Amino acid sequence: MSENTPWQLEELIDSLAVDLGRSRQTLAVRSLTTPLDYTVKQLALDLNIFPNYDGDRVTFITAQPGQEGASKVTIQLGSITDQQVRATSKVPAAKNDISIDEIPVDKATKKQLRKLGVNSVSDLKQIEQKNVDLKKVDDSIDYSALANQISKSKRDQARPQVKGVSLSMDEDEGPYLVIKGENLAIDPTFPPVAVVNQTLAGVMSSSPAEVKIRVSDEHAFAVNNEVILTFDPFAVVKLNVKAQ
Repeated sequence: MSENTPWQLEELIDSLAVDLGRSRQTLAVRSLTTPLDYTVKQLALDLNIFPNYDGDRVTFITAQPGQEGASKVTIQLGSITDQQVRATSKVPAAKNDISIDEIPVDKATKKQLRKLGVNSVSDLKQIEQKNVDLKKVDDSIDYSALANQISKSKRDQARPQVKGVSLSMDEDEGPYLVIKGENLAIDPTFPPVAVVNQTLAGVMSSSPAEVKIRVSDEHAFAVNNEVILTFDPFAVVKLNVKAQ
């Protein structure tokens, strides 16, 4: 016989909400290609349980077969039609969206996020845009650490690619390096940092496609230059630039 552990009503409702949400998302995707030709009718769940109150919270233990004196609780779920599925289900996540499963956080955090209806990074963005303070809803999640993990996951999917380096000269600014590529400086809140031959260099401008670095005359005409670029906390590139 399996262990019969106490549980809270909140845990049961949360689990039902998550499972039903997944089923609804499956139906929503299915409806994109195949019309739903059935209706989910009312579902009743009868539970024989023993309640216990410890002065702080109420927990329940499910009655085992043959046990007497248990209380009966009935949980009833309403009907849902294909029209309701389409009307109440959000558009399935896009290919470039990041699922909660892809973020390296602990299982407890993922479980709490799903309870709040958060299944992807875009869900978190929608909540943030509405100025909702999730810490007031659930203070068990370290949202600062979560934000860092999300940023890291985004960077993992858009790693910097350097495709060309050239030296240019400006009458006012002097010599500068032009780094061209893809996914270079993608975080507008983090200005890139450049080090040329172990000396901090000024970044003149930055974008996902190009970064300009001011260099001294000494470095501009050196045969070899070691350039280290920190685009953000999760993307660092080291280049060996040789004069032609």
